[in-house]
Amino acid sequence: MNRKKRIELLLNILLIVGLLAPRLIDLVKFTAADEPFWLAVGANYYYALTHHEFENTVYEYHPAVTTMWIVTGAMLIYFPEYRGLMNGYFVQEKSSFDEYLVGHGKNPLDLLWWSRFLQVLVNIGLLMTVFFLLRYMFDEMIALTVVLLASFSPYLFGQSRMLNHESMVGLFSLISTLTMTCYLFLGRKPIFLILSGGAAAFANLTKSSAIFLLPLIITIILVWTFLQWREYKKIPVRAMFTTFFSWLGTLLIVYFISWPGMWVAPGKMLYEVYGNAFSYAFQGARLSITQELRPSSFSLNSASAGIISLLVSILWRTTPVTWFGVLLASSILFHKDHELVPNLVRYSIAFLFLLAFACIALFGIARGRDQPHYLVTAYYGFEFASALGWMFVLRSLANSFVRLRKSWMQIGLFGVLLCLQVAGLFYTYPYYYTYLNPIMAVSNPVPVFFYGERMEAAAAYLTAKPDSADLAALVYFGRTFSYYFPGNTVVFKPVMFEDKTLLIEYLRKADYLVMYTGLHERLPLLKQITPEKIIYLNGREYVEIYRVSDIPASFYSE
Repeated sequence: MNRKKRIELLLNILLIVGLLAPRLIDLVKFTAADEPFWLAVGANYYYALTHHEFENTVYEYHPAVTTMWIVTGAMLIYFPEYRGLMNGYFVQEKSSFDEYLVGHGKNPLDLLWWSRFLQVLVNIGLLMTVFFLLRYMFDEMIALTVVLLASFSPYLFGQSRMLNHESMVGLFSLISTLTMTCYLFLGRKPIFLILSGGAAAFANLTKSSAIFLLPLIITIILVWTFLQWREYKKIPVRAMFTTFFSWLGTLLIVYFISWPGMWVAPGKMLYEVYGNAFSYAFQGARLSITQELRPSSFSLNSASAGIISLLVSILWRTTPVTWFGVLLASSILFHKDHELVPNLVRYSIAFLFLLAFACIALFGIARGRDQPHYLVTAYYGFEFASALGWMFVLRSLANSFVRLRKSWMQIGLFGVLLCLQVAGLFYTYPYYYTYLNPIMAVSNPVPVFFYGERMEAAAAYLTAKPDSADLAALVYFGRTFSYYFPGNTVVFKPVMFEDKTLLIEYLRKADYLVMYTGLHERLPLLKQITPEKIIYLNGREYVEIYRVSDIPASFYSE
């Protein structure tokens, strides 16, 4: 191995360690709201696979196949005997799966650790794939700096550490976009077309919202077709259709092979996934409620308002470095120096912006799908476009100023930029995805989004009580709380905000009531009592702990 190869290998190893190590620190310091649910669904998937009941490997519209494969891997490592001990499936809405694990000497938090660990490994593998693609498209230093700058954005960094679908959807979509760009603009090598279709398949296997890749890829192909026509005055009709149908064929083959449910009941799988997805998006509920798709009820009236609100949400959760990088990337699209900024850079940035806006448009149209983490794919588009913008602007400055041509000066400038990008990680630990842009906070009300954070701190407070094992707590997001509390956790159900009879029934079972701050209007009871303890996050009141014994007797008799 020559010296250059050794340096490349060392650089790759250092990059892997640099991406992996910080993401493994305190991996289960807290639990997000959806993660206990996906552990149970993943266990059902593992059971279905091992009992060859492949028709049961579907969960409505997600379809979360990649996530469930990850949990299956964790089950094989941590609790492989489950397949022989268990007899049937857990109801997804219940917490009995956690009780089952504990009853068999297994800690749900350990299963979560293994699942998150495997999820992180997958995400790092995908980021390294992006690195190799960017290195092929540009050069090693551009690839290295872009991946570091984009992947250490606090919001994306936080999402990449959790057991969820969003980070994988974003990375698979990013890879599909970049590989199609490579295929069309860097000498149509079949490997890139196959990678693009395969990545799109895994994106859709992760979450059905990745369907936006279909119009996105068509747009990219049409852009290439137009450029070919402009240069050669001839439309490459055959190449255009061959490219699209080869891509689509690869997607369908990988989709079919990677999901056992498709082997035995493809109609059921696709109906459950895309039928429920369209019903939920346009009719506001699943097919089990709406019974059928009624296209006449589909409405786009609120799409523009939805898109604007989603853009504002992204502004909140991206750093000033990203903001300015997006502006720089936008200016590069119109840069006149084609030697300094090759056309491939322009096309890549343009397609990354298209990726972001395709995701935003989808959720802007869908009813009620406004949770920030649904937009992670858009963040990947903006972050990588921003990083490319910064790198080529820094390269332009180096060409203009002699001092900036020195390697140590360029490394120093990038170091400053990276430090500014990662600064938010230091004060949002370990809930990195709660980062909010300080510029937005100056003149706007701070958005609230509860996703399970700080529940472990509330559990620690009650655990410190001498009789904690005998206590019962009625808890909003109780399943995340139960992972850290030795007593009895009673899950607060959303229906209790309106059903006082049910609320009283559950309060009689509890010693403490644990709620997120700001729910007083939905639960007027909270206005009548004073919290025993308030848990803070980033200087804000976040979780409130109440003694049930402090509730006035009049509340029960009214």
